[in-house]
Amino acid sequence: MDYLFSIHFDVLFLIVAVASMVTMFGTELMAVVPVITGLKNDKVRLNVLSYIVPVWEVVGTFFVLWLVDMENVIPVLMPAMAYSLFPLFAIFIFFLVARNAFIIYAEFMWHGNKYFDERKLYIIYGVATFIMGLMAFSILAAITSGYGMYLYGYGKYSSIGYSNSYTNFVKLYSHADVIGFIIGGLILANGISRVFYRLSDINKPFERVLPLILVIVGLAIFMPSYYFLSLKDYMVNSDFIIIPIILALIIPILYMFKSTTYLASYKPFVILLSIISVAFLELRVYPYVFGYSNNPAFIPDVLTDSAMQYLALIISVVGGTWLVLMMIYYGYVSNHRMAKIIPPRETQRDKTANTTKTNFSNINYYIPF
Repeated sequence: MDYLFSIHFDVLFLIVAVASMVTMFGTELMAVVPVITGLKNDKVRLNVLSYIVPVWEVVGTFFVLWLVDMENVIPVLMPAMAYSLFPLFAIFIFFLVARNAFIIYAEFMWHGNKYFDERKLYIIYGVATFIMGLMAFSILAAITSGYGMYLYGYGKYSSIGYSNSYTNFVKLYSHADVIGFIIGGLILANGISRVFYRLSDINKPFERVLPLILVIVGLAIFMPSYYFLSLKDYMVNSDFIIIPIILALIIPILYMFKSTTYLASYKPFVILLSIISVAFLELRVYPYVFGYSNNPAFIPDVLTDSAMQYLALIISVVGGTWLVLMMIYYGYVSNHRMAKIIPPRETQRDKTANTTKTNFSNINYYIPF
């Protein structure tokens, strides 16, 4: 716990940057199921596309922000990470390009095409985003645990070149906690998505509790898996894992009650809670990463002391903070143009006005010439 009170500002900003990146990509990953299965429904189409169509470009900016901050804060680890996880990063980038291309085609270029219509293109976009999600979960699991990773170029293996770093992916995926981390995370995202995109009709009893059921199942798989991923003798901040559990449960519980449904699905509210949750998951493992690898990294020992890199970090802090604030504001704007989850109650005055309007519209007027 003492490490938290002496945490460097640049590390703290990197934690927030990673939490923001994971959250913003997570909101897009949550749209995969409705995009693939539900675009024929006008309500789903409005609620989902009104958010992801503008936001997909900015999600890529968060990827760049993460990469730049990693290079500024812990440049010693970047080459070893790049060499060892290259296949995962390569697949992620390939489908990132595919995802970008097909959502652009779906927005602008499908008209008049006899082979692809808008819905088919969005389905391909959804599949590409789903594969990106699998790679992202795998990368996070590998960095957290270090399963099957052999890292060189820093620490006790600083005399060995970075290019010797590699990952035994059979060993990585042979661990049940890695699989549980991925599956639990996907179920959890699907549960939150039913609130975030207002897919569940709270007037129907089963749909009202479905987000909570999915979130509980997702947490039951994800949290124990994450606990064991980060177990390797570095249980510095074990209590922090409780906070994301509480925050994740708050969202579907609030959604079940009509008086708090709007708040629960309010995008800035969900985004903010998600950033806090991911940040505490990161603090759970600080100050170590790659715990089960041949060369665990103690973060305070690999921080940069370069003046130029620190200056670049300050620039990133200003730009990154502005980016996060603007995305929260975008969530606010998007929230106010979505379909209503609960139709407004018609008052007696409205009924009278509508009846009068209907009666007048039925009158046939004779106009002499």
